[in-house]
Amino acid sequence: MKQQSVKRKSARIQSLLQLWQQRLRQHQNIRLLTALIFLASLVVLSMMPNARSGFAVPAVLMGIFVVLVVRTRRIYRHVQRLTRWNEFLLRQHRRLLGQPSGRSWKQAFDTSAEFPMIRDLGLVGSHSLWTLLDETLSEGGLRRLLGWMSQPPSDVEVLRKRQEQIRLLRPHVWFYTRLGIETNSNELNLSTLQIQEFLKNSFVGPRFGVLLIANLILWSITLAVLIFVSVTGTILPSVVFMAFPLLSLFSLGSVGSAFLQGTGLSHHLTALAPVLEAIERKSTSDKVLQDLCPTIFQLSPSRTAQKLETILGFVGTQTNPILHFILNAILPWTVVSVYFLERLRLKMAQDFPACVEELSEFEVLGSLLVFDKYQTQCYPEFATEKTLICKNVFHPLLDRSKAVANDFEFPKDKSLGLLTGSNMSGKSTFLRTLGVNQTLANMGAPVFAERFVTIPLQIETCIEVSDSLRDGYSYFYAEVRRLKDILNTAASGKPVLYLIDEIFRGTNNRERQIGSRAVIQTLAQEKSAMGFISTHDLELTALEASNPTLLNLHFREDIDDNGKMIFHYHLRLGPCPTTNALRIMAAEGIKVEEV
Repeated sequence: MKQQSVKRKSARIQSLLQLWQQRLRQHQNIRLLTALIFLASLVVLSMMPNARSGFAVPAVLMGIFVVLVVRTRRIYRHVQRLTRWNEFLLRQHRRLLGQPSGRSWKQAFDTSAEFPMIRDLGLVGSHSLWTLLDETLSEGGLRRLLGWMSQPPSDVEVLRKRQEQIRLLRPHVWFYTRLGIETNSNELNLSTLQIQEFLKNSFVGPRFGVLLIANLILWSITLAVLIFVSVTGTILPSVVFMAFPLLSLFSLGSVGSAFLQGTGLSHHLTALAPVLEAIERKSTSDKVLQDLCPTIFQLSPSRTAQKLETILGFVGTQTNPILHFILNAILPWTVVSVYFLERLRLKMAQDFPACVEELSEFEVLGSLLVFDKYQTQCYPEFATEKTLICKNVFHPLLDRSKAVANDFEFPKDKSLGLLTGSNMSGKSTFLRTLGVNQTLANMGAPVFAERFVTIPLQIETCIEVSDSLRDGYSYFYAEVRRLKDILNTAASGKPVLYLIDEIFRGTNNRERQIGSRAVIQTLAQEKSAMGFISTHDLELTALEASNPTLLNLHFREDIDDNGKMIFHYHLRLGPCPTTNALRIMAAEGIKVEEV
């Protein structure tokens, strides 16, 4: 069992973590004690003026203290890695149990507003498909994963290629896991955003080129005159040698901000560089990674980060005002350094977006790779015509010990499943189960089933419709608008999977049945669409006789000897033969008399 295997791994890591945390505390205590003894020895020796040889003791103590500082830092970093590894394993274990994984979701939830995300399938939230899937490292990866979850279905060949890429990456699951353990995703989320912002804006003004040429020409002339004077002994007025220093120092005001911008860029790039460097190193001996990240492999952006650090070392003389003044008085030091800094920015602005795109793609595939490793390896089969076959399909966010799997297949010429059933019998959960697994199939990801045959389908839902008081929409009007969108999409000829829960629940019984009949009959005639509609109106099941594409399905409950309702959550053919609303009311103490 995967659950037991992950639990055992987590227990081992927790034991190691406790051991290394104890070692860390020991080293910290010894380091503190060494520092106190060192200070005490200095106090004692300061009171003994003739004890020069005694200073060997604090020297030794200082050496021991330095070693302890280095060692403590290493242990601290190791403890951090073990902590992240333990968090990773605990996250996988919770996911296997169908529990909230604890994965951060608020940033994804806020960002999802920018995507055409289906809002009533539980795709993003504290316990959602997002927290089940997400192992991305950067803002770019986060956005790419949201894009895959929300975008219209891709071509079948694209999805098959993704599936093949995940299979090829299986030997690299530890490599990607280690990337997440070694890095701080919060820093990376900031880095990819800020780096691209820094690269958009020039480090220099529009007249920088003129200023650079003037500095170089005047410095060359000044140098030539100085050589001439040295060789010939000619005496020239000192003002001749003052022109360049004045121009150079004047130019500093125009390029002073470049250092601050470059430092900001370097700060964020430094957080991202280890990830890029790891991919670069791995790609040298791995054809799969070379094919996934060719730009990162060829351009080596981590080396660009090192070049940036080197150039900033030259520009950074301004942190030492005296040295900065002297260098710029005799050389075009800062102006030339800023030129190379700006040239590097232009190169990065051209190359870095492609590197981020490849990294983002790799992160999403890495997340699906972890998903494949710990959650499910049942990949959907893509048919050549409209098909939906599910065997033992279930909802991954339910308690796995209680989740009930169902089988379903549309018979030939059937495309609309009319779901009837008692309250709490499982109709809404079944609709969400199909929606979540079809979303995974549309991504090219594995699904939660023993077998899942489908085609790429655009998912349209009307499951949770909230009042939009801000826009002045009532519940019923919001539902009508949603159903209109579904009808329009189904009529467009696109392959569509529609999921409608308790159709027209926001109006009276008579008008609900009239409206439901119209929607059902319209959708039943759409050749490219298929889907499910749940209802409490058992009268609608008679539509099967006049609509050959309609199939009656139901969930029901049984009553035990004590009169208690027992739900099995198994999908069955035909209209529902039972109801339970009055029983539920009676169980809660509401007295109802049947008329």
